[in-house]
Amino acid sequence: MRKLLACLLCACPLLFSLAQDDEGEVIVISELNRADVEQFIEEAEDQFYEIFNSHIEDDDFKISCRRETPTGSNIPVRVCEPKFMVDARARNANTFGFNAGVVEADRSIRTAVEPQYQQLQQMMEQMTQEVPAFAQIASILAQLRARRDQLLK
Repeated sequence: MRKLLACLLCACPLLFSLAQDDEGEVIVISELNRADVEQFIEEAEDQFYEIFNSHIEDDDFKISCRRETPTGSNIPVRVCEPKFMVDARARNANTFGFNAGVVEADRSIRTAVEPQYQQLQQMMEQMTQEVPAFAQIASILAQLRARRDQLLK
């Protein structure tokens, strides 16, 4: 599958919806089923964040992904977030441990780091202008997410 995205990255922009898999078979994004779309999205995100992380120097803005099982569920979900958000959540948990009842809701933590998220957005927009591979994988990712949304309707 990694070869598929590499092939997509090398393709001309008009052919983003088409690619060849390992066996040379043409793949059309608009014909992918939900499971395949989810798998391609995960791979595209991995490549997207890998490119982003390799081009920035500030570790606080590097993005990592992990699987979490939400409370009340047995189904793990993929979570990708920047280090500054992970650190903010850890500080909040640490504060809660020392001062019972002071824990902040995740929304409150997100609001506290909103300036960093805005800076992250600017960094990504700038990288889209400066790093062609980043822009291409962003385009592929947008198409895959649009297909997922289409399948969820």
